[in-house]
Amino acid sequence: MEEKIVKSTQAAYFQSVTKMFTGNLILTNQRILFQGEHARVKFDHGAIGNVIRDKMEKAMGYDEPEEFVFEIPVAEAQHELRRFGFSKRLILKDQTGREFSIQINKKAERDEWPAAIENQKQNAN
Repeated sequence: MEEKIVKSTQAAYFQSVTKMFTGNLILTNQRILFQGEHARVKFDHGAIGNVIRDKMEKAMGYDEPEEFVFEIPVAEAQHELRRFGFSKRLILKDQTGREFSIQINKKAERDEWPAAIENQKQNAN
């Protein structure tokens, strides 16, 4: 069976409190895939701010961007929307119980993802 992209959006994956990856969340008819790079610190404070930002980025390793990719087969994926502060995040779990906390950039799309995943699970069976 040929793999087809069903849904795709810009999202952020929170690996820990201090480590976030921004990239693309993709739902195909066979798997859920996230591909992203380590999120950068954003400063806009003139020349001095730029010097501070450059030193911080070098110290935090941004000059060598770290890429992160995970994929979960649709049939094995568990999902839920969970509230974090004022927003909700899509929580994906794989078969081993590992949780992936995903913040989807557009609220309207975020609410569509659980139904889309469930639809692909039913189509796979």
